[in-house]
Amino acid sequence: MFEGGADSLPVGVVCVDRRGAISSANAWFSEWAGRKPDDVVGRSFEEFLVHTDQDLLTADVGPGPWMMLDARTRGRAAMVARVQQSEEDVFLIAEASKRFQALTDLRQQYALADRTRTRLELVIDSSVAFSTATTEERLAAVLADTTARAYRAEESTVYLHLANATTSVAAGADPLSGRFDPEALVGLVSAPRRVVKVVGHEEGDRLLPGLGEAMAAAGVSAFIGAPLHHEETDFGAFISWFHHDRTFDDEAAPLAEALAGQAAQALATLRLQALLAHAATHDEVTGLPNRRLLETQLERVVGPAGCAALFIDLDDFKNVNDSLGHHAGDRMLRDVGERLLSGVRADDLVARYGGDEFVVVCEVADASAALDIAERILDLLRGGGETRATRQPMRASIGVAFAARGSRLRGEQLIRRADVAMYRAKSAGGDRVVLAEG
Repeated sequence: MFEGGADSLPVGVVCVDRRGAISSANAWFSEWAGRKPDDVVGRSFEEFLVHTDQDLLTADVGPGPWMMLDARTRGRAAMVARVQQSEEDVFLIAEASKRFQALTDLRQQYALADRTRTRLELVIDSSVAFSTATTEERLAAVLADTTARAYRAEESTVYLHLANATTSVAAGADPLSGRFDPEALVGLVSAPRRVVKVVGHEEGDRLLPGLGEAMAAAGVSAFIGAPLHHEETDFGAFISWFHHDRTFDDEAAPLAEALAGQAAQALATLRLQALLAHAATHDEVTGLPNRRLLETQLERVVGPAGCAALFIDLDDFKNVNDSLGHHAGDRMLRDVGERLLSGVRADDLVARYGGDEFVVVCEVADASAALDIAERILDLLRGGGETRATRQPMRASIGVAFAARGSRLRGEQLIRRADVAMYRAKSAGGDRVVLAEG
């Protein structure tokens, strides 16, 4: 027992020998430790108090004071100072649980504020990056990189819905590839349009049967995913994967929503731009390239290679419009476009020139090859005698003009020659092919 009335002190006084065993302790410490005085003596000091990595001072350096934790009861803490003597150390201990909790709360608030600032900077930076992306592939890559950094994830995957109603990985690696249906995975996020946080394999199986098993096989412990949607359009989803134990704070979902919302808006802009660009260079009725795109492409072909232009004008098309109406005429034009595409090679260009006129541009070695293509097209247009769109006979007059490799003809001159040849075919009764003179 201590001399000098140590038992009456409002703090703990503990003597520890060089082996780390308690040689004596006052009543305050015995009561704090929840032991009888005789049960304390001889035990290791570390059975009762352990250092915490949250302390500002390095453990076992100097006299302290240190913040130490109750080794047996979570949340209890004490301030501990050490007085070194020749044969033993004397530790002075004061209750500090409330102070420790306050410091812990303060650290968490500072950490949250720091994360909030970092994430806000990330959102701002990503907004700039999304707005400068010129392709969907580049935008998806930016999103995958940004979300991986935002959540310190090992991987992030961006899935986009395609025009053929399938879903494809646009950027990042999919750790569940081959183990789980990506359509079902993206549907988990994109269909309800909400952020999904999955922690543990059991939760994965609860949401989708087999998902937890696939996660376990891939070494994935958790993931967070957000839908990419803008107004009424669903573009897909992003998912960030974790191969370590992971929990999510309250800001995880709002951050995912912000990043996904920015990316989706940028995707909507890119697709609108693509739609407008396509509309500017393609015919609205048939979907074929229009005269503007035709003339641009033709200038690149004439000269460097042998090239032919086939100018096609439908015979008696005006009668279809007059007797059946313009809607029937549009159906017939679409039918013509489909037949032309089926009768040319993959590298040939088929365009609607205007009205009931079409132009086919193809690289050929000589005029006879061009005539063969024109005759094949004429047979396709004749079909079974009537178009399925209007039940009217389909005939056409085709003019063919050829420019050898190295020709100095301009594209518009080649089309003009084919146009003149087409009028010769029409003057001769139509439903035929005529080669331009010269």
